[in-house]
Amino acid sequence: MLSALAALGLALSPQTQSAAHAEAEYIVPTQICRGYWLIPVALQARDGDEDARTLWFLHDTGASNTYVDPDSLQRVSGRRFEPGRRVNLVDASAGPVRINRLPTRVRELDHLSITLGRQIDGLMSVHVLDDFLMVLDYPASQMRLRRGALPRPDGETVFSSRGPDRRPWINVDFAGREQRLLVDSGAGALGFAVNDIDRFDLVAPARPLTGAVRIDRLEPRRLARLDGQARLAGLSFVSPVLEEAPRSPLLGAQALQHFVVTLDQRQRRLKLRRVTDGPIPASDHYEFGAVMRPTTAGFELVRVFDQTPLHAAGARPGDIITHFGDIPAAERGCDFALDGGEVSLRLLRDGEQISLDLVLTPVLAAPE
Repeated sequence: MLSALAALGLALSPQTQSAAHAEAEYIVPTQICRGYWLIPVALQARDGDEDARTLWFLHDTGASNTYVDPDSLQRVSGRRFEPGRRVNLVDASAGPVRINRLPTRVRELDHLSITLGRQIDGLMSVHVLDDFLMVLDYPASQMRLRRGALPRPDGETVFSSRGPDRRPWINVDFAGREQRLLVDSGAGALGFAVNDIDRFDLVAPARPLTGAVRIDRLEPRRLARLDGQARLAGLSFVSPVLEEAPRSPLLGAQALQHFVVTLDQRQRRLKLRRVTDGPIPASDHYEFGAVMRPTTAGFELVRVFDQTPLHAAGARPGDIITHFGDIPAAERGCDFALDGGEVSLRLLRDGEQISLDLVLTPVLAAPE
């Protein structure tokens, strides 16, 4: 199952190879969880114990490297690898794709599991499927692969995806000001994240309202509404919410969900086929109002921002949200959602369990 670091090897399964000439595309098994694409990678079964040897990878077009959690690796291999090691997964498959060797880095990924409320075993880089045209069909909740290449960019549906690195990038027009954004399927709850948010025409000044959990850090994030429309591949978004990203500006799933996205990593091209009639109207935007650190107990509040739902409920920095209602924070599952309304929170404060009633009201209301 494991080998020393070697080159990546991917191939179609024999059944897929024989059908490849008749079928233009073939489907990779996936689960959509809060806008994220999860792929089960099955290692060679032992004594019928297939489920125990399946690793769930979050596929991230914004990631340059592939990671696997050390506890998950120990579960499927019986061996302990410390964070920082490089190992190969071998003799595995993801539906029709046979994985001969998948180089990974060992890294703690508990924060992803807690954030999504379900087990995440690995983070899969955009480069893993470079041999194929990869289709992310958001409306159909399908990931499909096929051989071939995209045509030359026409500026309407096919675009150059070249940027500062080998990941896919695309220009977005924000009320007359363009910025090149990283196409990031690993930003499931995000629409548009920009650098230097104050340079844009805003309905009101940006203010801190949330935080982003990165692999190695927490980032407070300021948000504001664009005063005007954002345009992407001919689709207009009316007064969308912009989030300020200190590093790479991002195009996330909340914007990508209006398209069928095709990536051609070899030719550095990207196709966006609209599936939603525009313009996309503005809607109320909700946030809890804190920077949260995922922990084994739940979500620790690192910062609580003024004039937000958590602040109004009486939450404080240092509190740990352990339950949403009666549901443990780390066991929410992919179907759990809060978008307005009320919820009773159970928190740990100075070692004692307390309850707070949270009323989710918009932090950025839709313009009238």
